[in-house]
Amino acid sequence: MSMDEMWAVANTISVVVGLLISGVLVARFYTPFVVKRMSAIILGTVFFATMSVLYVIPVAMPGDVAYIIGVVILCTVSVLLDRRNAPQKIFLSVTVYMFCWISDAVSALPWTLISNFTYLQEESDMNKQFVLFIVALVLLLLIENVILFLEMFIFGKIYKRKGEQMQWRELSLIVSPYVAIIIGYWICSFLSDAYAEALGEYIRSSYPVYDVVRAIFGIVAFLASITVVYSYQEIKRQEEEAMQNALVSKQMEELSEHVHSMENVYSDIRGIRHDVNNHIMILGNLLEQSENDKAIEYLNEWQNGFPNLKISAKTGNLVTDIVISEKMREAEDAGVEFISHFHYPESAKVESIDIGIILSNALSNAIRAASSSDNPKIEVSAWTNNNAYLIQVKNTYAGKLVYDSQTSLPMTTKSDTKRHGFGILNMRRITEKYYGTIKLEQDNDIVILTAMLMLPE
Repeated sequence: MSMDEMWAVANTISVVVGLLISGVLVARFYTPFVVKRMSAIILGTVFFATMSVLYVIPVAMPGDVAYIIGVVILCTVSVLLDRRNAPQKIFLSVTVYMFCWISDAVSALPWTLISNFTYLQEESDMNKQFVLFIVALVLLLLIENVILFLEMFIFGKIYKRKGEQMQWRELSLIVSPYVAIIIGYWICSFLSDAYAEALGEYIRSSYPVYDVVRAIFGIVAFLASITVVYSYQEIKRQEEEAMQNALVSKQMEELSEHVHSMENVYSDIRGIRHDVNNHIMILGNLLEQSENDKAIEYLNEWQNGFPNLKISAKTGNLVTDIVISEKMREAEDAGVEFISHFHYPESAKVESIDIGIILSNALSNAIRAASSSDNPKIEVSAWTNNNAYLIQVKNTYAGKLVYDSQTSLPMTTKSDTKRHGFGILNMRRITEKYYGTIKLEQDNDIVILTAMLMLPE
């Protein structure tokens, strides 16, 4: 094998090894975005196989064309492996290849320095020059993949809401800066190829500053992509916070209306107590005169004048009385057995509305989950342990909880994820207000929700 062939083989091996390392990084990049880890491994393998084949095929192909083919293949496979959240899969595929281009562009700058200080200095001894060329390739592989790792690592830290559904209109918004970056990359590649074809030498040979400009463009492109992702996350966070606040406000308003209505009922009852003696005297006179029919008619009229109390729970607090009583009726209508051992904390250093919202959300979820199970049943209880106040709701459930990797809470089973799933987040936010938390676990066909609040002493 001639020395030129050895150099070509070494270069090919370094490219394939680099693609293999990049494939591992791609698999790691996709892991938080897919349900099964095997899907991420398959995507890393597809990336490696696609780019390796495109590199070794004996057909001249511009780098931008190879990247476009790679994006299409990776995107198609990712959607086939996990059909949910297709817009996000497209965005991730474009991001992967853009990061690969950026790492290639930035690493070209140190490669020039490495070349000058290694094999380009040793031109007299071909064997020594070849060894130094291998060393230079290893250093290039290390630098290029470290840059790619850092890009993906920073992206993963910025992109926190990985399990959230991305809409098509959001994809069009978030990808628009990528289009400008890709066009810029294509222009750089086109000018470089045109210069080489016209003058027979690479543009960097005549203008070393070209690599500097290209590296700067890559860094700016990366910062732009990170800024877009961060802005997207902030918009989603603000939307979610607004919906949570709206939900809490609505629940507080509903509970306040119930409390006011029941206070009016109790006020009516207190007023009626003053008239009870008069009513008893009238009934007694009617009975003494043997006016039994009139006595019965008067008694019925009197009974109809009493407020219709629908509070069956006695928890020690009017708000929680109302919530549990209403949920009891909802459970009864849904054919769900409802058992309550709930007691309001004796040291009332907690807002009753907060407890009411936790109960309302927890019991609503429990009723919906239990109603589709065999032998549907709900049990709610509460107790105090030192200054910790714990609320626990157990319910039967025929399905299996699927947890969000970011929040560690179960994901909503409703199709409209943009408008549902905030109840659990609101419960956690209220418990955190009291330096507590919530926990959801499943034991066979029983789901157990525990909310802990630390009551001030």
